Amino acid sequence: MLPNSKMAKAVRFALISGAATAALTAPAVFAASDDDKVERIQVTGSRIKRTDMEGSTPVNVLTAKDIEDSGLSTISEFLRNTVSVGGFNESSTLSQAAGASSIGLKGFGSSYTLILLNGRRLPKNAAGGVFTDINQIPMAAVSRIEVLTDSASAIYGSDAIAGVINIITKTDFDGFNFKAKYGAGTKHQDGDEFQMQMVVGTSTDDLNIMFAGEYLTKEAIQFSDRKMGNSAYVAGAAGHEGRSSYGIPGFLDIYMPKLDDAGQIVTGDDGKVVYANPTLPWSDCQESNSWGGCKYDFAPLYQVAPKTNKVTMFTSFNYTPTDDLVLNGQFRYTRMETITSNGASPGIVDVSDSPYLEDFIRNDIYKNDPATADFFMNSLNDESLAGTSASVGRRYLDFGNREKDNVNDSFEAVFGAEYTINDMWGTQFDIGYSTSTGRQVGRSGQLLKKELANAFNNGALNPFALNDCSSTELKATCDGLMASIHRTGEFSLFQSSWSMSGGFEDILPAGDIGTAFGVDYRTEEYQDRSDPASVAGQVIGGAGSNGGGDSSNVGIFAEVSIPLLDELNLDLAVRHDTADWGLSDASETTYSIRAGYRPIDTLLLRANYGTGFKAPDLDNLFMAVSSGVTKGVDTRLCNQQIANGGSSSAGDCTKQEINSHGGGNPLLEPEESTSYGFGFAYNITDDLSLTMDYWSLELTNIVGSLSLQEILDDEAAGRNTELVVRHNGKVRGDKRGYVQTNLQNLTQESATGITYDLKYTHEFSFGSIDTGIHAEQFLSKESQTSAIQPLCDGIDDGSERKWDGNAHLSLTTGDWVNTLSVRYLPGYSAYNKYDTQNKTCNLIGDIVEIDEDGNKTTKPYHHASYTQWDLVSTYHITGAQIVSFGVRNLFDKQPSFSSWDDWPFYDQSIYSNVGRFAYLQYELKL
Repeated sequence: MLPNSKMAKAVRFALISGAATAALTAPAVFAASDDDKVERIQVTGSRIKRTDMEGSTPVNVLTAKDIEDSGLSTISEFLRNTVSVGGFNESSTLSQAAGASSIGLKGFGSSYTLILLNGRRLPKNAAGGVFTDINQIPMAAVSRIEVLTDSASAIYGSDAIAGVINIITKTDFDGFNFKAKYGAGTKHQDGDEFQMQMVVGTSTDDLNIMFAGEYLTKEAIQFSDRKMGNSAYVAGAAGHEGRSSYGIPGFLDIYMPKLDDAGQIVTGDDGKVVYANPTLPWSDCQESNSWGGCKYDFAPLYQVAPKTNKVTMFTSFNYTPTDDLVLNGQFRYTRMETITSNGASPGIVDVSDSPYLEDFIRNDIYKNDPATADFFMNSLNDESLAGTSASVGRRYLDFGNREKDNVNDSFEAVFGAEYTINDMWGTQFDIGYSTSTGRQVGRSGQLLKKELANAFNNGALNPFALNDCSSTELKATCDGLMASIHRTGEFSLFQSSWSMSGGFEDILPAGDIGTAFGVDYRTEEYQDRSDPASVAGQVIGGAGSNGGGDSSNVGIFAEVSIPLLDELNLDLAVRHDTADWGLSDASETTYSIRAGYRPIDTLLLRANYGTGFKAPDLDNLFMAVSSGVTKGVDTRLCNQQIANGGSSSAGDCTKQEINSHGGGNPLLEPEESTSYGFGFAYNITDDLSLTMDYWSLELTNIVGSLSLQEILDDEAAGRNTELVVRHNGKVRGDKRGYVQTNLQNLTQESATGITYDLKYTHEFSFGSIDTGIHAEQFLSKESQTSAIQPLCDGIDDGSERKWDGNAHLSLTTGDWVNTLSVRYLPGYSAYNKYDTQNKTCNLIGDIVEIDEDGNKTTKPYHHASYTQWDLVSTYHITGAQIVSFGVRNLFDKQPSFSSWDDWPFYDQSIYSNVGRFAYLQYELKL
């Protein structure tokens, strides 16, 4: 056994070295003398009595029991319901990053929150955006999660702006643990989940080895089986128009010479023929669906959540060859497989040479106007009027849904060593390599635009009818039009660090001065490759890009902890980073000042100030042009429609799928931040504790671009016209018309808030209770849509949610443990946007009202509050066997309506649409 001096030395080493090397409080067990009780030292303290070891930095510790009591199956789901995070999840089936999930703190994007596994960075997802995919974390191996709610670039470097989430795995595990869980939605008996977890560990006097494995499978859930989102249109319900412009029946885009009132062809000042461009629905389109095109309800074709399979393996070892040397390592492999199925491809195809066109023109489009039909057909065949054409716009249900196989693989190998030099000093070194690879392969439904046009124009397929592609006659033809799409994103990370930590005795009367210094180095490489057809924009309703690059970063850091008084401690940190990404480079120096003061043993007052930075993401630096569609209103065409006496709420004045192009910028600079905060941690009684922390965070030099809608608004006002490339006057349908977005260091953003944590535990005669409340209150949230717009405060004007919270109550009686959890999101007034046309913070609502004088005003819709209750009941059959029954979303709460005229009418990053979900779990501990 170690003597007491050894234990004290080890505790000091863990406290100082842990902060310096980003190891963030991995637990260590130290034995005292034979007469003393064995203790487990946790640098940030336990969840129940946080103030015992609460420091100047606010850290929320979430234990394995908290995860277990939630009944959730992934780290992503748990954090989303517990820590007031944003981001997106694997249920966001419309994204280009299927199967992946991101997390962000304080209402900022996920790229401003640093995710660590045992104090080390993780490789990022590279398919559909560069971000840390938290789904690669092995849930079975997790011991606890520490959420640092303070900016920490002075410790960790880039990305640690809004906070740090450090997921810490089990150490020194000796035994066997097995869990099996099955659950499903109660109403439709769908979304079946089956999960198995196993943890095995063995120890000798100088060696511990642990293996953790996990298997998770989830069945798909269809929107057609859910109340919210089962239709893209709800008659009579304001804000529930989310149908597509492309469907069956479809529409015909016609380009033909414009005629004057005398029936003569109009020519411009240059003598060239002026063309008209009517968009006409097929005759069997219901009048209520007609806007020029024909609206289509695609919602039943989509998934709430995809079919998912996940396998995770994690191994770690700790070897102590001598009393002063510890060698360690960890190895991880994760595979996430999903099958996404989205609605059939929408798009527009030129059918000017189709043998079916004349019949359709005469007997459908212009069946009541034979003169125009004759004029169009004559113009089509007149070589002098070569601009005459016809294009069909519809959804190609003939070919089925667009399905993709998505596979995300992640691998990691890390080795480290800790050496104790003497009672005061020690050194640590680690080195690791990790990769993340995302592959997307089309299964069906992706169509080649050119080949489809050829099939329509040579008569192989009828563009104006649903072709039976399952028939013997057409199957080969249809299969030949399918694109073999694929996309592969790869991200590799090499990292290494060295640090020296220790202290100086007998300098200050209040205690030892602790210090740490060191250096870390990492390289990152990113590649995103798509098939040539997707990159060239030849796949209908698809998107793809190519990009790639690498960067390196060297960070030098130092810290000092000074006990100014017995009750007052000052922590100082400084770090200098130098980053190089080939075409450019950057260097940043960041620092932090933290103070903790204990006027009494049970009360800690704390304050902090610091600077931070975020290096440009590799995809923003090196991403090639990516093509896609975004819903928006073509303001220029809408204004023309109104000027011609048309409606301001129909046709070109409605949201449509508009082509967009975006790309990277290798000359981007780092984003920068300034933060400060103050608060307290108070042990009111032995059973009751309260922490409250005020925080302020300001970001500048933020990378962004003008939104598609803002670009269109600006173009209509004569600004930024170079960003809109029109083909035949349009930016939808034909890919030759599009809106060009570009990335720059443009904007700034700031927010202030207060974080509350109240915890209470008590032993009663009948059992014990454990309860906690966590709340996040926003006091301000300023942002701007672009550098040309003002900073607007969404909290001050009431257009954003001001707070959210969650709570739990756990009751233990004998062999039973029952836990009730609640998540609450208050309602607020939701607006469409700020008045960007006039560059003001005046809010524009979605609900339009006309007063008696004919003046138009707008008002917001109410984003309703949301409350979700979860219940878990656990019974200890024996000391080794445990069975649990749980219900998530106990009262089957539907997501709150939160997306006006934008299907599925709720925010998939905030709400789950699974509904009530019941599960049963068996656990064996040996």
